[in-house]
Amino acid sequence: MSASWALLIPVAALVVFVLGAIAVLKLQKASLGQDEPRSATAPGAAASTGLQQAPQESREEFVRRHWQRPGVVANGVTLVDLYDRIRALEERVARAEQHSASPSPPD
Repeated sequence: MSASWALLIPVAALVVFVLGAIAVLKLQKASLGQDEPRSATAPGAAASTGLQQAPQESREEFVRRHWQRPGVVANGVTLVDLYDRIRALEERVARAEQHSASPSPPD
Protein backbone atom coordinates (compact mmCIF):
# COMPACT_ATOMS: atom_id res chain seq x y z
CA MET A 1 0.00 0.00 0.00
CA SER A 2 2.87 2.40 0.63
CA ALA A 3 4.02 1.91 -3.00
CA SER A 4 0.71 3.21 -4.31
CA TRP A 5 0.93 6.28 -2.05
CA ALA A 6 4.50 6.91 -3.21
CA LEU A 7 3.29 6.85 -6.82
CA LEU A 8 0.25 9.01 -6.11
CA ILE A 9 2.24 11.99 -4.78
CA PRO A 10 4.31 12.67 -7.98
CA VAL A 11 1.27 12.10 -10.19
CA ALA A 12 -0.82 14.52 -8.14
CA ALA A 13 2.00 17.10 -8.24
CA LEU A 14 2.22 16.74 -12.02
CA VAL A 15 -1.54 17.18 -12.42
CA VAL A 16 -1.52 20.29 -10.21
CA PHE A 17 1.40 21.73 -12.18
CA VAL A 18 -0.26 21.13 -15.56
CA LEU A 19 -3.60 22.53 -14.42
CA GLY A 20 -1.87 25.59 -12.98
CA ALA A 21 -0.01 26.18 -16.24
CA ILE A 22 -3.25 25.90 -18.22
CA ALA A 23 -4.95 28.37 -15.86
CA VAL A 24 -2.09 30.88 -16.24
CA LEU A 25 -2.19 30.61 -20.04
CA LYS A 26 -5.94 31.18 -20.09
CA LEU A 27 -5.58 34.23 -17.85
CA GLN A 28 -2.86 35.63 -20.12
CA LYS A 29 -5.01 35.13 -23.20
CA ALA A 30 -7.97 36.76 -21.48
CA SER A 31 -5.96 39.77 -20.37
CA LEU A 32 -4.41 40.22 -23.83
CA GLY A 33 -7.81 39.91 -25.46
CA GLN A 34 -9.20 42.65 -23.23
CA ASP A 35 -6.34 45.09 -23.89
CA GLU A 36 -6.61 45.01 -27.68
CA PRO A 37 -10.22 46.21 -28.03
CA ARG A 38 -9.65 48.95 -25.48
CA SER A 39 -6.69 50.35 -27.41
CA ALA A 40 -8.53 50.01 -30.71
CA THR A 41 -11.63 51.83 -29.48
CA ALA A 42 -9.73 54.68 -27.85
CA PRO A 43 -6.83 55.69 -30.07
CA GLY A 44 -6.79 59.17 -28.54
CA ALA A 45 -6.13 57.79 -25.09
CA ALA A 46 -2.66 56.57 -26.01
CA ALA A 47 -1.89 59.71 -28.01
CA SER A 48 -2.80 61.95 -25.10
CA THR A 49 0.19 60.71 -23.13
CA GLY A 50 2.49 61.90 -25.90
CA LEU A 51 4.68 58.83 -25.53
CA GLN A 52 3.69 57.04 -28.71
CA GLN A 53 5.07 57.68 -32.13
CA ALA A 54 2.45 59.20 -34.41
CA PRO A 55 1.73 57.29 -37.65
CA GLN A 56 3.07 60.07 -39.87
CA GLU A 57 6.04 60.79 -37.58
CA SER A 58 9.47 59.37 -38.35
CA ARG A 59 11.58 57.72 -35.69
CA GLU A 60 13.98 60.65 -35.86
CA GLU A 61 11.20 63.17 -35.16
CA PHE A 62 10.00 61.06 -32.23
CA VAL A 63 13.51 60.89 -30.75
CA ARG A 64 14.05 64.62 -31.21
CA ARG A 65 10.72 65.35 -29.52
CA HIS A 66 11.46 63.10 -26.51
CA TRP A 67 15.25 63.19 -26.23
CA GLN A 68 15.13 64.64 -22.69
CA ARG A 69 12.54 62.24 -21.28
CA PRO A 70 14.17 59.45 -19.28
CA GLY A 71 12.98 55.97 -20.08
CA VAL A 72 11.30 56.95 -23.32
CA VAL A 73 14.37 57.25 -25.52
CA ALA A 74 17.44 55.26 -24.63
CA ASN A 75 20.33 57.75 -24.48
CA GLY A 76 18.50 60.41 -26.47
CA VAL A 77 21.46 62.78 -26.65
CA THR A 78 23.52 60.18 -28.48
CA LEU A 79 20.68 59.36 -30.85
CA VAL A 80 20.10 63.03 -31.69
CA ASP A 81 23.84 63.45 -32.24
CA LEU A 82 23.83 60.44 -34.56
CA TYR A 83 20.88 61.83 -36.52
CA ASP A 84 22.74 65.15 -36.89
CA ARG A 85 25.87 63.37 -38.10
CA ILE A 86 23.87 61.29 -40.58
CA ARG A 87 22.17 64.42 -41.94
CA ALA A 88 25.57 66.17 -42.34
CA LEU A 89 27.02 63.11 -44.07
CA GLU A 90 24.04 62.91 -46.44
CA GLU A 91 24.56 66.59 -47.33
CA ARG A 92 28.28 65.99 -47.97
CA VAL A 93 27.47 63.01 -50.21
CA ALA A 94 24.90 65.06 -52.14
CA ARG A 95 27.44 67.88 -52.65
CA ALA A 96 30.11 65.39 -53.76
CA GLU A 97 27.68 63.81 -56.23
CA GLN A 98 26.77 67.23 -57.64
CA HIS A 99 30.46 68.16 -57.89
CA SER A 100 31.32 64.92 -59.69
CA ALA A 101 28.29 65.22 -62.01
CA SER A 102 29.15 68.73 -63.13
CA PRO A 103 31.35 68.78 -66.24
CA SER A 104 34.92 69.79 -65.66
CA PRO A 105 36.23 72.74 -67.72
CA PRO A 106 38.22 71.71 -70.82
CA ASP A 107 41.99 72.20 -70.76
